[in-house]
Amino acid sequence: MSPSVGRANNAETVSDSPVAAFLFDLIQDVSVLRPIIRTLALRGDLEFVFLMSRQFEGRDKQWIWRAEIDELARDFDARLVRFETPLGAVQDLYGRRGILFSASESNLTAHAVNHHVFLSAPPSFVRVTVQHGYECVGFNQNREQTLAHGTAVRFAADILCGWVPRERLRHLCPSERDKYVELGPPMVLNRLFDQRDVRVPRDTGLVCENLHSVRMRTVGEFQSTYLATLLEFSGEQIKSKRKVAVRPHPGGQFLLKNRVELPQNVVLANKPMYKTDLGGFIFGISAPSSVLIDMVLAGIPTAVWSDRGSLIDTTSYAGLAKVTTTEDWTAFADEAAADPEPFLARQRIFLRRSGLDIEPNLIASRLSGLVDGILGRWRTADAGPQIGSRAQPKRVLLVANGIIPTLHISFLKPLAGLASAGALKIFTITEKEILAADAAAKRSGSGSAADFVRKMIDDARPDVAVFCRYSGPEVQTMAEHLRQAGVPVIFHIDDDLLNVPKELGEKKFLEHNRSERTSTVRYLLDNADFVYCSTPRLRQRFVDIGISRDMFAGSIYCSGEVVSEAENRAVRTIGFMGNDKTPELTALVPVLVETLRSHPDVRFELFGSMAMPPEFEEFGDRITATPPVSDYDSFVAKFRTLRWDIGLCPLHQTPFNVVKADTKWVDYTSIGAAVIASRDTAYDAACADGCGLLVDTLEDWKAAIDALIADPGQRFKQVTAAQVKLRERYSLERLTEQVLSVFDEATAEFSRASAEELLVDGSMAA
Repeated sequence: MSPSVGRANNAETVSDSPVAAFLFDLIQDVSVLRPIIRTLALRGDLEFVFLMSRQFEGRDKQWIWRAEIDELARDFDARLVRFETPLGAVQDLYGRRGILFSASESNLTAHAVNHHVFLSAPPSFVRVTVQHGYECVGFNQNREQTLAHGTAVRFAADILCGWVPRERLRHLCPSERDKYVELGPPMVLNRLFDQRDVRVPRDTGLVCENLHSVRMRTVGEFQSTYLATLLEFSGEQIKSKRKVAVRPHPGGQFLLKNRVELPQNVVLANKPMYKTDLGGFIFGISAPSSVLIDMVLAGIPTAVWSDRGSLIDTTSYAGLAKVTTTEDWTAFADEAAADPEPFLARQRIFLRRSGLDIEPNLIASRLSGLVDGILGRWRTADAGPQIGSRAQPKRVLLVANGIIPTLHISFLKPLAGLASAGALKIFTITEKEILAADAAAKRSGSGSAADFVRKMIDDARPDVAVFCRYSGPEVQTMAEHLRQAGVPVIFHIDDDLLNVPKELGEKKFLEHNRSERTSTVRYLLDNADFVYCSTPRLRQRFVDIGISRDMFAGSIYCSGEVVSEAENRAVRTIGFMGNDKTPELTALVPVLVETLRSHPDVRFELFGSMAMPPEFEEFGDRITATPPVSDYDSFVAKFRTLRWDIGLCPLHQTPFNVVKADTKWVDYTSIGAAVIASRDTAYDAACADGCGLLVDTLEDWKAAIDALIADPGQRFKQVTAAQVKLRERYSLERLTEQVLSVFDEATAEFSRASAEELLVDGSMAA
């Protein structure tokens, strides 16, 4: 198939399919957008349009990257449009609907073309800016970028797709944060396609030049220094009978433009990175640049260049080997050729700490979910309300006692991608707001809490309402008002809130067992249109106490992703996360004391609100207590920094505990900790298949801890298996699908019940 090439003002017959349009203005746009194009092509439901600026053709002096765009256009039957002006780029998109992607869009001068195209885009297109580098203006900037561009970078995009979790972004402006979606590094998607057709001799190392970069000129003039070192090093490599492949930056092409004379053992590697077998090089060296990430992912020893005074900011690449002088370069090349493993081990740690998700299927799933969310919005607009449609509901009301962890885990997190994509809007009502409204009404002598919740519901105009673990006031008022508006009511519950035990603490026991709260819980269990239990055991508990209605039990409660990859290392830290008075930890104190005495290199860390047991005082700084973090996003960010080797999940076999979810296993596994858990509680299924150790007695706990300390290889094998299970069974995508299915089923059930009521009423009238 050949591409359709034309000007933006060509009038052509177009299909009704959604459009995926891609902007090409800078040379590096091709490398970022190409894997996204190839991945989305697998869907088969999008029409592709490539928008190429006049400046792009001027920059591509050797016609390398235009050939790549032509190849993509042929492969996917894309229409290629050359444009002179921003309005000319999008002229043919008016009257269509779709997504407009750019890999270089911001309010900076260098990105002005794509920025103004976004500003000119029709409102029927969702504008998506993709982070184009590991260090990227407006996302995470190096010092030189900040000096050159400041910290007020803004975007015209509706959605910003970045490489790392939002809490790791240092330079994303507050006004842009709600646009952000974690995608991951797009180049990882290239692993899904076998495109590396440039083979590399095994006697060749790779050096990348980034000499045109702003960072080479902002705090000093380093172009000549780097170039001189490169040439001298290449000459030295002749003695070792090695070749040096030098890769000019695709956008700068400094060596070619300046016609630099190169030593005889130097070859130019000017093919696209995604078509080069990087794994064939014996080492890689570069000035600070995203190409270092490519080299690390390819599994070759990688070094970052730094100037003699360490003026250039290399902090984003801390942990990689660092080279400065010719002697450093040569020593690194010799060591990498002789034994690459020490470098690769350092790089595995670097990747783990970077926050980058490098699983191509995960990134592909995130991308597909984002596009599904955007397309779902149009399907709703085109087809109207559809019971059971994945595009429904469009507006979700969440009612909870507060913005509690359960609300984050069960709804805010799995729905965040769809909300960012505009596929749905989320509204909340909290008990605190209702109580405040009630107090205000009593002070003023007018209105009521009931009036407040009715107005909140009317303003939200929800398609579905979820009472998440709710036990507060005005439940009947809200439920009846929602039904009158034709809105299905879902009750989500993740604990047996009718029987909260004293072991959780006197305060919680008294508060949860107040008759007002248990009455609310029972009302929702009996009267909600749909009951969504967190675990099958919790559903069975409610059946056992006489609740005979149909109830749904989720197969997944808490989603997780691998933050720290499994690593074969000695055990140094045992950790426990918990809150309030935790009798399970108290019971384990003698075991932990004995462990710490017999293993002087091992530490214990506590994360949560419980007090540190006094028995640990003898161990001094080998014991760490991290206080609780009330804000959920901050809690997650802090937890992800922990470096635990073993995570403890003790849980007494009480009726309340055995219906809980396996959240701790998910959290511990995500940071690379091996799990030891109490048998016959919440963790049996998660720990099965070698993914955790299940224990009964205190002697079992001690034996399990000792076994993992004694055999790091077995610990590594266990964590590796657990992380495979985490990716397969506990993914965010699975939880999102489950939540959407609950919404669909609740909507369908509500519709059936409403139809039956109409039939009954009609019969009575007759």
